[in-house]
Amino acid sequence: MTTEKRYVFDLDNTLIYTDSLNNDSYNYVLNLQGFPPINDCKRITRDIVFNKYTDLDIIRRKEIIELKQEYFVNNLSNTTPNISLLQVLEAQNVEFCMLWTSAEETRVLAILEYYNISNAFKKILFSNKAKVIKDIEKICEFFECDLEHLVFYEDNLRVIQDLQKLKLNVCPIH
Repeated sequence: MTTEKRYVFDLDNTLIYTDSLNNDSYNYVLNLQGFPPINDCKRITRDIVFNKYTDLDIIRRKEIIELKQEYFVNNLSNTTPNISLLQVLEAQNVEFCMLWTSAEETRVLAILEYYNISNAFKKILFSNKAKVIKDIEKICEFFECDLEHLVFYEDNLRVIQDLQKLKLNVCPIH
């Protein structure tokens, strides 16, 4: 087992600030579909859209998601990099860096390419982050390290609290 630190980065609103473009993307599609915008939450999710507009059938839901993703990846210039955290990432050996994200794969790859950080990670772990302990086990197994060697960069308060309960080294991003 290694004694060197291993770095686990979240993407959305951690490495790259995406809330504004995310919300613009959903509201653009809602407008196209003839629905009023959603302006009363920090980050619009598909669950929020579908809970607000409950009469959407499966086909229309799928169309909204696809149009939202397309708008998002075509407007990446409307995201903002977290410069100081990107500098932390760039200072690390790629062998010791992992991206742990709940975001959709196509969107993740587009963001990484846009910011020229596709090769900054040894691995990308896609997860809804509902079972943090299981994910941590996978991360330790991949890096062949113990829990105390992990350093997390995360913005999601629930995930941060889960990591802190496990007494892990987490750097909250706000």
